[in-house]
Amino acid sequence: MKATVVLIADDEVENYGRKILLEAHRIGKVGFEMTRLPFHVSLKQPFVVPSLEEIEGFFDEFIENVSSIELNFEELVVYPNNALGGEPSGCLSIRVRKTIELDHIQKDLFANLENRFGPCPAPFDDNYIFHMTVAIGKAPYENYEKAYDILCKNNYNRSFKFHKMGLLYYDNDNILPGTYFCYKTVELKQSK
Repeated sequence: MKATVVLIADDEVENYGRKILLEAHRIGKVGFEMTRLPFHVSLKQPFVVPSLEEIEGFFDEFIENVSSIELNFEELVVYPNNALGGEPSGCLSIRVRKTIELDHIQKDLFANLENRFGPCPAPFDDNYIFHMTVAIGKAPYENYEKAYDILCKNNYNRSFKFHKMGLLYYDNDNILPGTYFCYKTVELKQSK
């Protein structure tokens, strides 16, 4: 079993992401797999957890020290992906600017996870690029490229305040469709 900790989109960001997903699907037939989860910005990719109860206890403690945060979206990117069950596909995401505050939250998460559970490796821990995935699934990579070629011309430079954090749960380590969901969401305290 795996889990991860994410910043959850509010209604404005959720609607923004869904609009881009629909446009991408209309252009490239990429599907709607992304709608299994709320739109979010991950702080870490999925990692193995000892039990759901233990990671939930950790999550409840961790969020006590996290405040809402403004995130700056930058650009749409496309890349090959095989995260869903290991099958080759693609992914469209909006890159999020790495700020001192966002970097601090991530480093604090990594340190606290290691203090509680020991090493919790996940892909890209050493060179993480913050992003909000807008389309991912089982369509061929070329479909994502087709959508990207048109949608990349739009301006994605926008700022949004994220007021919630979520705990995503993956019942299957291969992240097969239908084996994961957003287990818990919590409102963050307001930033100063």
